[in-house]
Amino acid sequence: MNRFALIGVCLCSFTASAQTVLSSVQEALALARRNNPDLVNARQNNLIQAQQQSASRAALLPQARLFTNFDYNYALPVQLVPAEFLGGKAGEFRTLQFGLPYVLAAGAEVTLPVVNRPARADVGIAAQNLQIADKQTLVLADEISTQTARLYHAALLTRSAIAITQRNLSAADTLTQIARDRLERGLIEPLEYNRIRSIQLTTADVLYQNELAFIRNRNQLKLLVGLTLADSLVLTEELSARPAATVVPASVTPQAERPQVTLQQTRVELARLQLNRERLQRWPTLSAYGRYTQQAQRSAINFLSTSQPWFQIGVAGLQLNWQFYTGGLRTSNLTRARLQLKLAESQLTYERNKQQVDTEDVRNTYNQAVRSLDLNRQNYELSSQNVQIALIKYRSGLFAYDQYLNVFNEALTAQNRFLTNLSNTFINQTILQIRNGQ
Repeated sequence: MNRFALIGVCLCSFTASAQTVLSSVQEALALARRNNPDLVNARQNNLIQAQQQSASRAALLPQARLFTNFDYNYALPVQLVPAEFLGGKAGEFRTLQFGLPYVLAAGAEVTLPVVNRPARADVGIAAQNLQIADKQTLVLADEISTQTARLYHAALLTRSAIAITQRNLSAADTLTQIARDRLERGLIEPLEYNRIRSIQLTTADVLYQNELAFIRNRNQLKLLVGLTLADSLVLTEELSARPAATVVPASVTPQAERPQVTLQQTRVELARLQLNRERLQRWPTLSAYGRYTQQAQRSAINFLSTSQPWFQIGVAGLQLNWQFYTGGLRTSNLTRARLQLKLAESQLTYERNKQQVDTEDVRNTYNQAVRSLDLNRQNYELSSQNVQIALIKYRSGLFAYDQYLNVFNEALTAQNRFLTNLSNTFINQTILQIRNGQ
């Protein structure tokens, strides 16, 4: 029995650990920024991109290598020389063979860049590319935060819609029961009963659609915050419990540039660095080098023999490279770099204007929703009271069905308008808070 109890405790603990409770949109945003799979992968990619800086710096550091060569000279060079130099007769020539067929060499080589301005520019370009990767991650985080805010409030909205539709369905059930009793007593025609029954069925279908929408919104929210479909996600906040929203004046502007704008600024700076690098290609490069080699030449493969000598070769020096003509490649690269800089500057101007227009649209939408929210709430409350009054009058025979239906349809319109306005208010309020760094 104790073993079964222990297993039950473990299962309960596992279930509890898989449940996530969100009590505010800020908690949802924090969870998404921490656990969203796309953001996690983007941060991992930034770590990978950081290694490119080491590769760029390596071009400015000493390079050392060990090498060995084995050559088989199947055709050795031969030179004719006067025989008298070798003790022969004047006027005769003898052939001299240079080298031996088998050559084994082993050595070490060190090179050190002394002057290499393009390579130094590459270090700055690598650092700028890393900044671009960081800015892209910020842009992604901003987009995910906006999606999270929308889905979070959409989930709350559909849940509120479920509660309202359940009340409507309860009223429709009551109305259907009244109509059934009247039909059985012959007080109404079957047509009126069928119309009431149709309203009941339509309301039930709307309830099912709202429940489906809530499940979809919650599942999409799980995906954004890094949860699996099997994980439990509980939203404890009620939109009606939110504090009253206030209008944001047009004079209030975001505290910092949008991530999309700073990304374009970083790309403009990268284009400038690339243009500067192409200009530095005109400069010569200077490198120091040193090489030490031991070499053995044999007429047969017996390099392990200690009776025959190995020869040493050592050299050190400087190497100057200057590409004064590249077939027009350097001119083409410079032109392309200038055009890329001009394009990046144009994209920056457009992106800044685009984000300003978008932020202004969010602020205007929010302010309009705030101004209309109280009116829509009062209208919703009045329409709900009217439905109750109309139901009482219909039950007592003071209202015809068409009169009740008109009141009911007005209530549906007020309910939808109130929920939509409520959602728009808090969605755009959250987006403005994100853009203000709150």
